[in-house]
Amino acid sequence: MMKIDNKITSGQLMAIIVNTIIGVGILSLPRDLVEALKTDGWILVLISGLLAIGSVTLITILVMKYPGKTVTEFGRNLITTPISDFCSILFLIYLLIFSAFVVRIFGEIVKMYLLRNTPIEFIIITMLITVAYIARAGIEAIGKFCVLVLPIVVIPIFFMGFVLLPELDFSNLLPVFKFKITDLLKGIPSTVFSFAGFEVILLFNAFVERPKKTLKYNLIGMVLIIFVYLFVFLISVMVFGVIETTHLIWPSMSLMEVIQFPGAFLENVQGVVMAQWVVLVFSTLAPLIYGSALIFDKLFRGNEHKYYVFPLMPIIFVLALVPDNIATAYDYIGKSTNILGTFVILVLPLLLLVVSLFKKNNKKGAVKNG
Repeated sequence: MMKIDNKITSGQLMAIIVNTIIGVGILSLPRDLVEALKTDGWILVLISGLLAIGSVTLITILVMKYPGKTVTEFGRNLITTPISDFCSILFLIYLLIFSAFVVRIFGEIVKMYLLRNTPIEFIIITMLITVAYIARAGIEAIGKFCVLVLPIVVIPIFFMGFVLLPELDFSNLLPVFKFKITDLLKGIPSTVFSFAGFEVILLFNAFVERPKKTLKYNLIGMVLIIFVYLFVFLISVMVFGVIETTHLIWPSMSLMEVIQFPGAFLENVQGVVMAQWVVLVFSTLAPLIYGSALIFDKLFRGNEHKYYVFPLMPIIFVLALVPDNIATAYDYIGKSTNILGTFVILVLPLLLLVVSLFKKNNKKGAVKNG
């Protein structure tokens, strides 16, 4: 049974989903979109967003059939314990790799913009230890924290467009609809996984107090993410142009170097933006690490995830340092999301939903025959 006070609302789950997705996916997204479809990259955001919404709908319908249970728990009833536990282990590995990627990118950016002489190992260790404490606090603390962080992060992103208005060149968005269908199809897989993170619904819906509105809030969260991604892409292209955007590692972070406030009442804009981003990454990592510990706990049929949080830290630390550089890190996460991500986000939920419907029909048939 779940702890009585370890509950979240549908709105808090939405905040967790939005923060988990936006954290790192937004950084290189404009570059990836421009490389795939140039000025028509916004079409990829819309198509990938709709596919992600479809997957979120599928997952939400599935978990609402089993209130109070994580995918590790209800999966055992649907596809037998050995198969379900194996799937949960794959889910766990995916979350650990995802966490390692997030903290590695965090370390690289902090080192580049703030702590140039600090070893990246120290930056990563510090972040992991800090995040571990809120992950140990449980889903209720994470939910409240994400609700607090969401407006602090999302509102300034849209405010950035107003500040950068003098720098915007709308001609950089031309030409329109000049893409090839083959390029569009090639770009969809990588863009879809910029929305990765919503799969935590498979674990966290078990803690939602009144799950009737969960689907509504989950879809609102995904629409918000689509708007944020569209906005950041359009601003990046209008400021830097197509060619320069392809040469930037993190176009979204580079935008802060262009921002200048009238009257210079705020000189160190970079410091303010970095502070907001650090908080956002904190709210991205916490659900991922908590989810990893939760799967571990449920695999051993426990009821206390906190014992598994700190033991997972060395694993994430080692995985984060495996790539030699940024390019290798993105290559690793690309391969892992193409394989494990596809399984966790699409194959596993679809399999469980089909099995649940099949078993339900069998039960109805048995009742009629009886």
